[in-house]
This record gives sequence, C-alpha cells and structure tokens, in this order.
Amino acid sequence: NTDGRRVMAEQAFNIEMGSVAVHTTENRGHSAEEITEMALDKIIHVGDNAPQPIRDQAMAYRSELRTIVLFYIRQAMLSERVTIRAEIAAEMKENE
Repeated sequence: NTDGRRVMAEQAFNIEMGSVAVHTTENRGHSAEEITEMALDKIIHVGDNAPQPIRDQAMAYRSELRTIVLFYIRQAMLSERVTIRAEIAAEMKENE
C-alpha cells in the first residue's frame, strides 16, 4: 500500500528545527555578562502561554542561576588570563 509508506515518510521527515541566534561584538570578545545571558537563554525558556506562577518561579530560578553562572564564567576568564601570562613568561624566558 503506497499510502501507508507516504504517511510513514512524511512522519519520518517532519523534523522541527530549533532557533538559532547569532551574537556578535565589534572589536572585542563577549563579556562575562553577555556569555551568561546566552547560556541562560539556552538553559531556561518559559513559553508565553505558561501559567503565571510557573513563569514567576522560572524567572526567580533564572535570576539565581545568573549569579552562579556569571561567577564561574568570570573565574574561567581569570584562569585563562593566568594561563596566558604563564605561557608568555615561559616563552620570554626561553628567548632570553
């Protein structure tokens, strides 16, 4: 029966694509705050049709999570700077 195969094919190829966002900066990298917001946008999304108590709870959680994520992104940035300084110092020492 070809109708059955056509329905199966339509179901197999009905794939919903997620949204894609592009965040750019000019002459700089992203700040810790910008990266935090990008991460939170991926972690927490509350639909417009969600009941108000659910939305309120999700936004409160997002706010708490923002503090934690921002702290660790800043720590990672500082750690990267320490690593780069050490690598530059080692390179300069080798070239003396």
